[in-house]
Amino acid sequence: MNHEVKDAVLYVRVSSVKQTVVGDGLRSQETRCRQFAEGRGYNVIDVFQDDVTGSLAIRPGIKAMLATLRKRSRRGTVVIIDDISRLARGLKAHLQLRTAIAEAGGILESPSMEFGDDPDSMLVENLMASTSQYQQQNNARQTKNRMRSRLESGYAVFQAPT
Repeated sequence: MNHEVKDAVLYVRVSSVKQTVVGDGLRSQETRCRQFAEGRGYNVIDVFQDDVTGSLAIRPGIKAMLATLRKRSRRGTVVIIDDISRLARGLKAHLQLRTAIAEAGGILESPSMEFGDDPDSMLVENLMASTSQYQQQNNARQTKNRMRSRLESGYAVFQAPT
């Protein structure tokens, strides 16, 4: 029996450069994705990362990953993301990236959810992407409201200039 090992790439993302220094988001995502790959018997060939908002579809790590997928398109490389919100934080960006990954020969997988092409799977995926967009927009709104409230209360919301 010929059991071919699939190659996989990992994609991890945090929302800002600051999060690469404060916290352990990239490393914890990578660890979880590696464990998932190991459990599936995949050979991890590369890890791509970004420290940019997920509302943007075009990011350096995504561009590099897509280039790698295109070079390997005949091999059907698996793309592992920790969570749907790590790929994108908006429905439009998610759909763009999902299409770009498929066109480049990638197969999207995640320890957090099953991706499929049937109507039920697509509905759940789109709902999850929309929920991720809502959370991002709601976080931004809450941050602005808190900053406004602090200003109105006489507190500084930014570091004073030196």
